[in-house]
Amino acid sequence: MHIEISDGVTWRELGGDVVILNVETGVYFGLDGAGGQIWRELVEHGSVEKAFEALKQQFDVAPDELRHDLDDLVKRLVEKGLVQFAAQPGGKSK
Repeated sequence: MHIEISDGVTWRELGGDVVILNVETGVYFGLDGAGGQIWRELVEHGSVEKAFEALKQQFDVAPDELRHDLDDLVKRLVEKGLVQFAAQPGGKSK
């Protein structure tokens, strides 16, 4: 699945933490530790699968647990309107 930051959303790193703000809705979301790293990988890769592969190399955790945590965070980010699913390059949705 490809994702992109929603319109009106800005984010910054503050002391290793990630602060995400939707300036249109006022929704504020903070991530620390592993959550912040997951966000950075999602933003860098724009793909849940590519982020998953990168995170597997960084964390000593069972792949099933990592997948659950990643999917849970993506679900919360979508629900809060901070990211949205996007078409793959070339216009194919996945």
